[in-house]
Amino acid sequence: MSKAGLCSIAILAALSAILPGPIDLAALSPLPVILIYGFQPVPGFYPPQLWAEFAEELSGRPVGEAERIELEPGHDIYRLPAEDEKHRDVFISDYGIPYEPTVRDLRSYAARLADEISWVKEDRSVEAVDLIGHSMGGLVARSYIEADDFTPVLGDPDFPDYGTAYRGDVRTLVTLAAPHHGAGFAAIGPWLGPLFPQLTPGSAFLALLNGPNEEEISIPSDVRYISLAGQTCLGCGLRGDPDTCRRECVRAGLAWEGSDLVVKMSSAYLPGAENVACIGMDHIDMHTSPAIASLLVDILDGKPAPPVIYGSDELRAAAED
Repeated sequence: MSKAGLCSIAILAALSAILPGPIDLAALSPLPVILIYGFQPVPGFYPPQLWAEFAEELSGRPVGEAERIELEPGHDIYRLPAEDEKHRDVFISDYGIPYEPTVRDLRSYAARLADEISWVKEDRSVEAVDLIGHSMGGLVARSYIEADDFTPVLGDPDFPDYGTAYRGDVRTLVTLAAPHHGAGFAAIGPWLGPLFPQLTPGSAFLALLNGPNEEEISIPSDVRYISLAGQTCLGCGLRGDPDTCRRECVRAGLAWEGSDLVVKMSSAYLPGAENVACIGMDHIDMHTSPAIASLLVDILDGKPAPPVIYGSDELRAAAED
């Protein structure tokens, strides 16, 4: 257990002697956070490198110190313990299958994420974790937390039963550019794997996950959901009228009408969640931006999510014009 965890236990013991009723340890010490990567088309990637900026900001340690741990043959997780009590233990999911692109059933990946969460809880002696998922990683996390949504169709050809059941062990889910309502690129066809039919807007998978009315999605009340969406302003600096371009970009982002070049803001918007427009950030920025990394620290510390953040001072100034 980390030094922060041991310190919290000592505090808990002291408080228990003088205060009535149970004390929530999670309120005294940051919970571990699991980082869940998005779509990876090329096998052989190194998960910690995908999360270098965020893992270092959250843990206070260089990502090169991440320790690979084999949960079972073919399934690893990476551990980066907190540097001190001001930081938190970071775990980097590797839910994918070795030597494969991530094109399988999202729910099969959710089953592997569930195993990772169970392991982290035992390793850190906690009852819950926080999750951060980029792109389809956000849907992997939702497929675990909202596993009951699929109960009516389990066993159907398109919905195998992986034995996944939500255990009530997630406090916060932050999704970064997640296609909650699907992605246009998914229409390339089913021959590449189950993933693309699931990500197609209006798919049976999304209909079950989101419910019949996508404008009034019912998300679990006991999990804090935050959804960040990117609006790229790429190219404004190359135009003859960059200020006008920035104003137009900001206006579209504030109206949730833009995109990060991969996922539309309207698809990343999750009714019932705290939604944040990230203006001036593309799909890659959504898991590498120092501004987002800093925001995640505040969110996991329990602070309210702001409605908008900006990728540059120029864009912030454009919003004030």
